[in-house]
Amino acid sequence: MQITHEEAIQLIQYAADKAVPNAKEKLLHDHLQDCAQCSAYAGQFKNMENVLQTVMRKQWRQRPAPLSLNTLKAKKDLQKKRSAILVTRTAFIGMAVCTFIFIGWQVTLTTNPKHAMFPGMLPIPTPSTQYTATNTLALNCRQVLYKVQDYDTLESIASQYATSKEAIMNLNNLNTENIQRDMELFVPICKSTPTSTIYPPTFTITPFLEPVTNTPG
Repeated sequence: MQITHEEAIQLIQYAADKAVPNAKEKLLHDHLQDCAQCSAYAGQFKNMENVLQTVMRKQWRQRPAPLSLNTLKAKKDLQKKRSAILVTRTAFIGMAVCTFIFIGWQVTLTTNPKHAMFPGMLPIPTPSTQYTATNTLALNCRQVLYKVQDYDTLESIASQYATSKEAIMNLNNLNTENIQRDMELFVPICKSTPTSTIYPPTFTITPFLEPVTNTPG
C-alpha cells in the first residue's frame, strides 16, 4: 500500500508534533525512500524546526524571563485602577474649588449687600426738587355737660353729639353702659382742623446699567 505526495507532506507535519499513527510510520518511511521531492521537503521542515527550537530556547533562557499572562493582566488592572483614582481625585478637587468660590460669594453678598452691584452699574444721583406735603387732621375738642333724660342710652347720646360711647365712658370713668335719669355726663365734642407738613426735597440714587461689549481678539 502506497501513499500520495499530499498524504506524505501531511504526515511529515504530523511527525514534527509526534502525532503520526503507528500504522502509517512505515508507509511514510518507505515513501521518503522512493520520493526525492518529499524527502527534500522533510529535510527542510526538520531544519526549520531545529532553528525555531534554538531561537525559542535562547529567548526563554533570558533573565529576567518574559512576563506571564497573569502578570500582564495584573499590570493592566493596576493601570486601570490608577486611572480611575486619578479621575475621581480630579473631580473631587473641582467640586471643592467650586464650593469654596460659591461660599465666598455668598459671604460677600451677606456682609456687604449694598455693594453687591453688577459689573457696569454706576450710581447716578437723581435730585428730587419737588416739595412733599403730608395733610393731617388736628382734633379741637371741648366738653359739654349733659343731663340724662328718660330712655337715653350712651349710644343715643354719642350719636347726638357725633362721638362714640367709648369716648363718653372714658371721659366719665364709667365701667358699665348703665345710666340713670338725671345723671350728669361730660360729652366730648371734637372738630377736626386740617393741617399740612411740608418736607424738603430729597436726593435718590438710581443705578444705571452700562452695556458691556466684549471684543474678541
